[in-house]
Amino acid sequence: PGEAPVVSLRRYPTTHPFARIQGSDNIIAFRTTRYDAQPLIVQGPGAGPEVTAGGVFADLLRLASYLGAPA
Repeated sequence: PGEAPVVSLRRYPTTHPFARIQGSDNIIAFRTTRYDAQPLIVQGPGAGPEVTAGGVFADLLRLASYLGAPA
């Protein structure tokens, strides 16, 4: 039901919140039926590159296990 999520790369003007993040900040925009004309933007401090890489690696291991990869 509904549409599949979309992840893509885009260019944004320098006035857009995405163009103004600094350091290890994280930012995401939710565009939904309710937030179509003006997306809901959540921004805050990130964990840093080491913690983020560790989390991504853990997610990949979990996915591989779920898909039946040998341990």
